[in-house]
Amino acid sequence: MKNKLIRLKYVSNVFTHRFLFHWKLNWIKYIVIFFAGIMIYNKDLDFHIELKNSSCFLIPINKTERKIPSKDIVFTKDGDNEIKILASNKKHNEKEKIHLNYIQDYFLLAQKEMKKNKIPASIKLAQGILETNGGTSDLAKKCNNHFGIKCFSKKCKKGHCMNFNDDTHKDFFKKYNSVEESYRAHSLFLKKSRYENLFNLEMNDYKSWAYELKRAGYATDKKYPEKLINLIEKYELYKYDKY
Repeated sequence: MKNKLIRLKYVSNVFTHRFLFHWKLNWIKYIVIFFAGIMIYNKDLDFHIELKNSSCFLIPINKTERKIPSKDIVFTKDGDNEIKILASNKKHNEKEKIHLNYIQDYFLLAQKEMKKNKIPASIKLAQGILETNGGTSDLAKKCNNHFGIKCFSKKCKKGHCMNFNDDTHKDFFKKYNSVEESYRAHSLFLKKSRYENLFNLEMNDYKSWAYELKRAGYATDKKYPEKLINLIEKYELYKYDKY
């Protein structure tokens, strides 16, 4: 019995020494494998892409520490701005992909106009998505008109506007040289007296903005406010109202 204990102690010491020897040589590898196992088991880490001096860095973010309202949407940082992009582990339908691409393309422009003219970026983005089907409509492609602004001039010069279907009839819509010009024109359009009540509302009260736009006659669709609100909440566009 005593010999067995001595032998067991010897084997234990040999194993311990070998383990410590290998640990000293490969401790970094073991730590990496350990954390990789945790990541695979919990599936609770996301990656944050940060741009610095045109270089790309992948920074792991623990979702338990950083609360992200929607599991199917990832946020990245571009300076002081959050960009919403498609999560790699979530399948979106084509319509959602188009909408999210539109948000990526124009959220900075919407924020720029918000700072200058006090119109919530969430409202502007939601209107742009709704009026152009996410930038895919002929009105957007051919006229850079993202807000369905019509032309009422009786003396239009060539290239000033184009004829498109609106609801059940054709109408003339303004043509812009760029999307930026369209966004700027939309801001100026809302400065008209008929929309003056909009600017008595809080900037973060997107629901009141949506209903006041309908009340002031921006659109004939009875469900226009609800459609704007649904887009804002689905894609969390209210995040872009913070600056």
